[in-house]
Amino acid sequence: MQALTGLRLLNLISFLFVLLARVVWYEAPTGEPLAIVPASFTDAIFGVVYTTLLIWCIRPVQAYPADRTLIFDISGWFVLTMLGYGASSIVGPPWELVLTTISFISLCIIYMKVQHHPNRSPWMRSPFSVFLAWSSIQILILPFRILRDFRFEDLFGLTTSEWVTIMLILFACGIVFFIFVHTDWVFGLVMIWYYVGLFFNGRLTDFQQGVTVLSVIAVLVAVILVFRKRDRLFTEEKRPVS
Repeated sequence: MQALTGLRLLNLISFLFVLLARVVWYEAPTGEPLAIVPASFTDAIFGVVYTTLLIWCIRPVQAYPADRTLIFDISGWFVLTMLGYGASSIVGPPWELVLTTISFISLCIIYMKVQHHPNRSPWMRSPFSVFLAWSSIQILILPFRILRDFRFEDLFGLTTSEWVTIMLILFACGIVFFIFVHTDWVFGLVMIWYYVGLFFNGRLTDFQQGVTVLSVIAVLVAVILVFRKRDRLFTEEKRPVS
C-alpha cells in the first residue's frame, strides 16, 4: 500500500509540473496562424483534459484491485508522458519535437495497457482518451508549424493548403477507424470539437470547410454507433439471470 501511495504521489507531482509548464511558463508560438489550427475557443478543452487527469491522480482506488494493478503498471509511463509534455511546452525546436514525440509514444503505451487490462473501471480509460485525442491533434499540427518556421511553401510538389486538405481527410478516416477498433466514443467527441474549431477558424477554403463538415458527420455517426453498442452491452451485463 505504501508503494501504491508513493506512485500516486509521483503521478500527482508530474501532473502538477504539466500545469505549471502549460499554464504559467508556456509561451504560445508566434507567427502567422495556421489553417490546421482550430479557433481559440477550442482551448477550453484543456480544462477538461486537466480536470480528468487530476481526478485520475487523486481518486480513491482501494476498492478497485484491477485499477491498483494498472497504476503499478503504467505509473512510470505516466510520469514520462507528463515530463515530456510539460518540458516540450517550455523548450524550443528541435527539442520540442523530440519531447513531444516521446510524450505521445508513452501516452499511446498507457492507452493500450489500459485498453487491454481486464476488469478495469470505466474511469481508467476516459482521461487518457481525452488526453490522447488532444495530443494527436498537437502531433498533427506540429509538422505544419515546422514547415512554416522553415518557410516551406510546398512539399513534394503540393502546397501547404493542399497538404491541409489531405491531412484533414486522412485524419478523419483515422479517427473513425480508431473509434470502431477501440470502441472509444470519448475520443471521437474530442475530435468533433477539434473539427468544429477548424470550421470557425476563418482560414480554411470553402472546399476544406466542406471536408470539415463531412468529417464531423462521419465521426458523429461513429460515436453514436459505438456509444449505443457499449450501452447495449452494459445493459446486458447488468440484466439479472433468470
